[in-house]
Amino acid sequence: MTKKIADLVSAERASFHTPGHKGRPQAFGADEDFSLAASCDVTELPGLDDLSHPEGVLLNLENRLAALFHARRSFISVNGASACLMAALMTAASLGRRILVPANLHRSAANGLALCRLEPVWYKPQWDSTYGVYQHVCPETVEQALSETNASSLLIVSPTYGGAISDIKAIASVCKKKGVLLIVDEAHGAHLLSNDWLPASALSCGADIVVHSLHKILPALTQTGVLHIAHDSRFSLEQARTYLTALQSSSPSYQLMASIERLVDFMSGAAGMERLHDVVGLAEKMRRAISSIGAYEVYAKAPVHEPLHVLVRPLFSVNLADQLSNRGIGIEAVFHRSTLFLLGLGSEPADVDLLVEALCEIAEGAEGSASVEQNIDAPPLFVQSMEPAEAFRLPSHMVPVEAAADCIAAECIAPCPPGTPVVVPGQLLEKESLAYLLQFTGIRSLQVVQKL
Repeated sequence: MTKKIADLVSAERASFHTPGHKGRPQAFGADEDFSLAASCDVTELPGLDDLSHPEGVLLNLENRLAALFHARRSFISVNGASACLMAALMTAASLGRRILVPANLHRSAANGLALCRLEPVWYKPQWDSTYGVYQHVCPETVEQALSETNASSLLIVSPTYGGAISDIKAIASVCKKKGVLLIVDEAHGAHLLSNDWLPASALSCGADIVVHSLHKILPALTQTGVLHIAHDSRFSLEQARTYLTALQSSSPSYQLMASIERLVDFMSGAAGMERLHDVVGLAEKMRRAISSIGAYEVYAKAPVHEPLHVLVRPLFSVNLADQLSNRGIGIEAVFHRSTLFLLGLGSEPADVDLLVEALCEIAEGAEGSASVEQNIDAPPLFVQSMEPAEAFRLPSHMVPVEAAADCIAAECIAPCPPGTPVVVPGQLLEKESLAYLLQFTGIRSLQVVQKL
């Protein structure tokens, strides 16, 4: 594996995928490399504190995280935003079993529904049929869904994987009126640290619990995350620490936590915010340059869009991911006909120059190539025939997709990236959902509940 990593890193000339540091020390605000030597790999030695019950340096780091993100409490995760989402769902389960969840939730949340014995009520965010991506959630959608069910909590993904941001302030207002806990999966929005030149963060808009990934765009190492409790939350959420501890290793990596400290050091000062501002400007330059080529369209349809997610649709027939890979340019993800480029604090102008040059070259080589313009339908909404927890625990067996009609799914299937489920535990596998599975994924078999 080490050789594979080295080969990939040496072949890649520009990175437009996670992690946000892009392998560059300046993303940490340092000229020197951030050392990951074996000599730095330590455990809970005297003076290094205990993440399960921090009272020293780790508690100080969590307090600094809370100050940076304007939270009441912030809890470190060395199991990424995934563990944070599951802990948030465990908190939701303590308030009531029914939860309103979006079709574009992350697979960790889908599995968390089963582990927490929650009863999901599914809703659809807005869908863009041209790009084939989920967009924002309308407050009216939330209000109607809550009026039709007695859900005690609501999960929102904002920004979406494609970068669309929902009106969290309006949604939070609806939730407050109805006494509903609002959880925001803001894994892709941890960098929303300034309301002057970035969209507002969920913590500043009234969410109760907010989940962040610290490596998507910010420069902490992969597998770092944080669970925030908002200042103005009406709920007592002190048990969140207990839940998160239950989902993490008893031997957390101090290398990961040291990278979080580097992030806080950098982003708490003027230099970090200046670098973030520069990268936002670089993303805008990138958008303009790609649009000016004339052979590509840059996504700008959501009412509010996170600027460092740049979603591009070629206006001609091409496998853009392969073409870019052959030129040493790494991308974040492909959605049907659109390609996601993700900038981070490690991004440099030279990266954008390489990308634009490659896109021009690809477009010139494809002159006369016809574009495929048919709309892409949204995936069918999950039909929950059995509670996820029950389907998770019953005997199951593997069957070909073609033989799974009218069966009940026993697992979550969510190809990553982006990690959005195409099958969830307890789902009734109808012909429409199986046809979508065969058309848009490489999945050819799946676990289903055994018929008794």
